[in-house]
Amino acid sequence: MQVRGQDMDYTEQMAAKLLAHAIRQLGQAVNETLCVTPDRTIVRAILKDVRATLTEFEDAYFEEPGTPPPPSA
Repeated sequence: MQVRGQDMDYTEQMAAKLLAHAIRQLGQAVNETLCVTPDRTIVRAILKDVRATLTEFEDAYFEEPGTPPPPSA
């Protein structure tokens, strides 16, 4: 698989796995919302985790080599 004309490095591979994990989590959130009696606290917790996972993905995938990561808020 090629990304930007280069083979994916380890960091990009791990970032892609984070994205896949976020997708699985969103599927769990959808399943919970489709339940007869959905538990909104579970959905909210899943979405909070998805946001954190997507932030990790962005930090890993879009970070240019040799640049420091953005400061944490």
